[in-house]
Amino acid sequence: MARKKETADTLPMLKTVEQMSRISGIGENKLRELMDSGELEYVQNGNRRLIADTAIWDWYNRVKTTAAKGA
Repeated sequence: MARKKETADTLPMLKTVEQMSRISGIGENKLRELMDSGELEYVQNGNRRLIADTAIWDWYNRVKTTAAKGA
């Protein structure tokens, strides 16, 4: 059976570091660094580390700097 090509509508729930890097704009090395330091949650599947979208948003909400209101 032929494998379906991934589109924006059919992306998997868990993504590889490479996929998440392309989607989020965060470099592959930075994502691996965040996982190694425990700042970014992931699921280990054999040798692959898979990341959920929610893990990126959780990390973002923890480290973001809020913009100052009215200068």
